[in-house]
Amino acid sequence: MEYEKDYTIEKDQHMEDSWVVYEFGVYPKGSLLAGQTMKTYKNSFDTIEEAQKAYPQAKEMYRDANNTFDHLPSEEMTAREEEMYWLDQHLDNDSILERD
Repeated sequence: MEYEKDYTIEKDQHMEDSWVVYEFGVYPKGSLLAGQTMKTYKNSFDTIEEAQKAYPQAKEMYRDANNTFDHLPSEEMTAREEEMYWLDQHLDNDSILERD
């Protein structure tokens, strides 16, 4: 499924008098953040006018990706534990696979 991308122009949090353009999309299947909002840096500009000229579709606003990480394990795992964790997350309880 293809998602339409949004763009924002935001005040640079690290450099005074600078503006940053971000592209918003969705993390693809297979990513640790699959299905969540992906915020990608596109470019920096000295003025908002330059940013607006280069990205006329962008909205001047701050937007947080609001990603969550509670679906990830909270501790380091062995390779076997990782495999079993993945299987538990992606297979239903009626799976044919035999687990120990």
